[in-house]
Amino acid sequence: MAFDTGKIVGFITAISDSVQAAFIPLLEVLPEYQGRGIGKTLVTRMLEKLKHIYAIDLMCDQNLQGFYQKWGMIPSVGMVVRNY
Repeated sequence: MAFDTGKIVGFITAISDSVQAAFIPLLEVLPEYQGRGIGKTLVTRMLEKLKHIYAIDLMCDQNLQGFYQKWGMIPSVGMVVRNY
């Protein structure tokens, strides 16, 4: 998590079997805190924690792929269901 004066301004989560696979479902930074390197720090820390995992996956909109490519991630095809 990222804090500013006790207020949560960003967070990242991961689900993993602790051996082979991990999925990062959420990286969120409040809009007024974006562009300050908070997301970059959170992703870097999470990938460091997961560095022993074979497969690390996440889904993102196409316009965000460039952000994640900084860590060597590559675009992939997936399937989802969203019950909005």
